[in-house]
Amino acid sequence: MLVSLGAFAQKPSKMEKLITSKNKWTVRDVKSRRPYFEIGEMIKFRVDGTFYHERNNYAKLGGDWTMGDKLLLVYDSFTEERRRIPFEYKIKAWDGDGFVLKYRNRNNKKEKVYFK
Repeated sequence: MLVSLGAFAQKPSKMEKLITSKNKWTVRDVKSRRPYFEIGEMIKFRVDGTFYHERNNYAKLGGDWTMGDKLLLVYDSFTEERRRIPFEYKIKAWDGDGFVLKYRNRNNKKEKVYFK
C-alpha cells in the first residue's frame, strides 16, 4: 500500500508564512535595557528551518528555527565544540507587515524587538 507523504505534512501557520515571506527582516525598534538585537540588524528565516542573523558588527550568525506556540531560535556557536544555544520567544504580528519578538531577559524583565 502506498501512502503519500503529503498527507502527513503539516501546513505552515500564519506566522510561519509571515516570517518566511520576506527575504530579510530588519530590526526597527528595541524595547530593552540590554538587547540581544540592535536596531538595523537583519534576520532571514528560510522555509527549510534555518535562519541567518546579520549583526551590526559584521558578524553573521545562524542556526535552526522551529515554531510551535513559541518561536525557538537555536544558534550554532560555530566553535570547535559546536554548541547549540537556544533562545525562546513569543511572536506576534505587528503593523500588518511586521512582527514582534517578546522575551524575558536574564533579570526576568519583559523585552520586545520589532521587525519590519
